[in-house]
Amino acid sequence: MEQISTQTMSHNGFLMFLAFIIASVSAFMALELAKRVTGESTSSHRVWLLFGGTTLGLGIWSMHFVAMLGHASLHDSTYSTWVIIGSMVPAIAGCILSFGLVSRNKTWMTLLQSSGLMGFGIVSMHYIGMVAIQGVQLELDPSWVLLSIGIAWSASYLSLWVGFFSSYSTKRTTFPVKLMFSLMMGTAIFSMHIAGMRATIITPDASPVSRIPIDPTLLAWLVTSIVFLLFGTYFIAYTLDRQIQKRDLFQKTILESTTDAVVTTTSDGEIRYQNQAFAHLFEGCAPEPFFQDYHPLLSAQQHFYQPVQIETNHRTLEVTSYPLQDGTNNQVLWFIRDVTKTVASQRMIEHMAFHDALTDLPNRYKLDSLLQESILQERSVSCLYIDVNRWRFLSDILGHHGAEELILQVANRLKHTIHPDDVLTRIGPSEFIILLFAQRSSLAHQKAEKCIKAISSTFDVDGTTLELTMSAGISHFPKDSSSPEELIQFARLAADESRRDGENNIKSFEESSRPQILYNIEIEKALVTALNQDELTLVYQPKIDLKQNRLEGVEALLRWQHPQIGTIAPSDFIPIAENTGLIHSIGYWVIREGCRTWVRWQRTEIRPFTLSLNVSPLQFAREDFVDTLQSILLETGMDPMFLELEVTESSMLSYEASTREKLTQLHQLGILISLDDFGTGHSSFSQLRELPVQVLKIDRSFIVNLFTDRNQEAIVRSMIQLGHNLGMKVLMEGVETSAQLEWLLKESCDYVQGYYFSRPLSETDVPFHVKETTTYLEFEKR
Repeated sequence: MEQISTQTMSHNGFLMFLAFIIASVSAFMALELAKRVTGESTSSHRVWLLFGGTTLGLGIWSMHFVAMLGHASLHDSTYSTWVIIGSMVPAIAGCILSFGLVSRNKTWMTLLQSSGLMGFGIVSMHYIGMVAIQGVQLELDPSWVLLSIGIAWSASYLSLWVGFFSSYSTKRTTFPVKLMFSLMMGTAIFSMHIAGMRATIITPDASPVSRIPIDPTLLAWLVTSIVFLLFGTYFIAYTLDRQIQKRDLFQKTILESTTDAVVTTTSDGEIRYQNQAFAHLFEGCAPEPFFQDYHPLLSAQQHFYQPVQIETNHRTLEVTSYPLQDGTNNQVLWFIRDVTKTVASQRMIEHMAFHDALTDLPNRYKLDSLLQESILQERSVSCLYIDVNRWRFLSDILGHHGAEELILQVANRLKHTIHPDDVLTRIGPSEFIILLFAQRSSLAHQKAEKCIKAISSTFDVDGTTLELTMSAGISHFPKDSSSPEELIQFARLAADESRRDGENNIKSFEESSRPQILYNIEIEKALVTALNQDELTLVYQPKIDLKQNRLEGVEALLRWQHPQIGTIAPSDFIPIAENTGLIHSIGYWVIREGCRTWVRWQRTEIRPFTLSLNVSPLQFAREDFVDTLQSILLETGMDPMFLELEVTESSMLSYEASTREKLTQLHQLGILISLDDFGTGHSSFSQLRELPVQVLKIDRSFIVNLFTDRNQEAIVRSMIQLGHNLGMKVLMEGVETSAQLEWLLKESCDYVQGYYFSRPLSETDVPFHVKETTTYLEFEKR
């Protein structure tokens, strides 16, 4: 029987080339799959391990039988189906086992072992496949067999080294480099087949064939189908994997680019993944395997979805956990955010919201919160309301910076009177409230006395020495009120009452004063709209020149007729207007309306006379007072030579430098200045001598007891003489009897006004009074 030498048999060039291409493509797939089978033992890793080993094993198996079909001498041979199928097993098993071994432990020893397994599987597949040829006897040349084994082991070694140990396994490699490796490994695998074929001597015989033989044509279709199925499946899986890789890369990019630390752990806290932000957050700490090792509060038992704040290394961290469930693989996703600045900002905002920006004392919002809490707990509370007297006037004189400096000094002094259990708050420009709780609530009056003593010493503001007084009001819960609003309101109104009684007084809220307090509240609310509703009017009281026996001028007096309340006295609403700041708009309305009225009088062709207008100390203290007055004069056409401004003694004699400057400007405009309510203040001769004042207006309180108190008579006589000595005219208010008039004529008083001559007149009555009244004195001057 003639032997068939595999060294001399002819070959089908196309099939041999196809076998080489299959070997090269299989090598290419092996390189790509090597990256997928590395890493931890997860379900995804195991899937890629099985798929990768099967793909490579089937690829080499397909290459072998395609090359077998390329041998012309074997065209007529049949193959045992079961042996062909069995030859797949060692190739697939060798590749899977070698991938599994080398992916778990990358050492040179495992590389040698795994390449041996793969080489053994490939060689076994080859020679088992040769046995599948039916009707022949096979003899092996030991030298070529050894060579084929060596080539198989070398090809496996090269494949596993490139896939798991070379830089290609960790770095991105270009396609030309991949192609070069694939062709090299394809050549090695194909060379192994050639060497195996040369090691085999085939002798035809008449031995029986398998019951289930497969002819070469059918085998060719089987192999072709497997190759296409194999390659198609690979490229589909490869494409899907690339999409998954892109998704994973995108997710990883997001996780690495976020400023939040991201960690995944097992259910017991073992760290599986952490981004760079986590490493940066715990920079300087030794790497720990468990999450809770970084901080005791980083507990794996933390409730999901609920942020928890922890303090560590001077930082505030917000930690939130989420469950990650993938079949039996239960993990936890952690987000850790450094909220140090955010918490600090929130605390700062909260502090700013509940504290006064200037003094850093609790403000009105904090006060309401404290009172609400105490009332809910039914704790007794005393509310001590403290108000610095004449604050609007002082702030206008001192300016913004000076007023702030003064209130800081006041706040610091009050702080020193505060017991640790008491609370000092600032609720307005010059208003403070002290809360005393529980047993200390009975000490409110003593606390008020301490506060008065604290601010009784002089203050120094930018070189200016000041003396302050205060008014104090006290209310109690639950005795006086049932709500925080009432408690504060009653204490404030009690402070207003104490101000009316004099300086540095303390007044407790009394139930008997509730009607008056409610009345004042109603006035305060109504005053806001009084101007817009045309409820304010002016009346005019004549002022008589005793030496000329004629009308010297009229004084404009403000009146308020409310549609529901009725007539409201100036003594009731002027203090409220000053406290609320409405005095400025009301005061300028009085000036503008008075000037317009005087101009209308002149159109009736009566003799011009002086118009006197009262100016509030707060209004006079404004820096823009003179400028505003000038603009009103230009607007109305009032002749400033017939305008007289009545300024109170207290406002004119405070802060002499600024007052003198304003008075000088007014004098240069031709405006007359009278010192109103003279005798009620603390003026001195030297002060009066330096001020450009033309008229001293003695307060009506000095004439009431003129004939019953000799001291009073001497005082008024001295006032008149003082005015004349200073070159000023003197006017007496409140003259109501002929005896009073006769005495004033005797003492050479210049001007008088009062009900003896006329009650205040309306705008339309003034021209008739001027035209009809030719004389005011009914007896000779003495």
